[in-house]
Amino acid sequence: MNQPKEYAATNATQIRNILELIGQFSEEFRNMNGHIIDIGCGPGNTTRDILVPCVGRDAVIVGADISPSMIEYAEQHYAVADKLSFVQLDMQTSELPKQLIEQFDHVVSFYALHWCKNTKQALQNIHQLLRPGGKAIILTISHHMIYEMYPEQEKDPRFAPYMQNSDKWTPPHQGRADADEMMKKDLLAANFKVEYCVNKWETFTYPSLDTLVDLVMAVNPCVSQMPKDIQKECREDMKKRLGSKCVSSKGDSTVDCRFSVLTIVIQKPKQSAEIN
Repeated sequence: MNQPKEYAATNATQIRNILELIGQFSEEFRNMNGHIIDIGCGPGNTTRDILVPCVGRDAVIVGADISPSMIEYAEQHYAVADKLSFVQLDMQTSELPKQLIEQFDHVVSFYALHWCKNTKQALQNIHQLLRPGGKAIILTISHHMIYEMYPEQEKDPRFAPYMQNSDKWTPPHQGRADADEMMKKDLLAANFKVEYCVNKWETFTYPSLDTLVDLVMAVNPCVSQMPKDIQKECREDMKKRLGSKCVSSKGDSTVDCRFSVLTIVIQKPKQSAEIN
């Protein structure tokens, strides 16, 4: 994702589910103090407007994202002195910056882990970021129709030059009925205590098909590489594909989008033997 302004304007689905997550684990969030890192913070709006108000007053938060443009946008619009800063970080890096290792009491990650093809490496990095006894709360997509479109568009000669190896953006749990069990195995392999790991189907109703297309365009990692005329054609193609997959339950211009999400609460043991 390299379109921070567009993403910030279209992420209503994510915001709804993040608010539901915070409501479900309200006590956990209220008790978050010390140092927190928000992995995959994107443009920074949810970090400042949603995460900051619901955690402990003394918490100091770092928002992290792989995209330089996202971090630049977040620093310009959402940084708060002595409270919220931002840093560029690849969740899948094989070598974390030494200054970040075991520096955080809490890790949160909303709608980011599914972009990691190497889930195991990302989880190992989360484990390294946490201090012993630290906790992480993660919300991530396990299945979404937009990932069915990428390989289809990759075959189109108009978009193929910009969409090679589209499977690298597809969640490893896409299409798997046992997504929660798959994830739990990875969490245990990363030496986490698993307190909660549940896969759940959701429906979000968008005001219009165009609203959904706007979101899909904003999160598509290939769009920024396309010339403007190809971007326009890509948008029209996405609209046709989504229009054939999405229907309205209300019989109006709204469209329903079905997807599934994994909700995860894990803890880094205080001692190495403390694993479930």
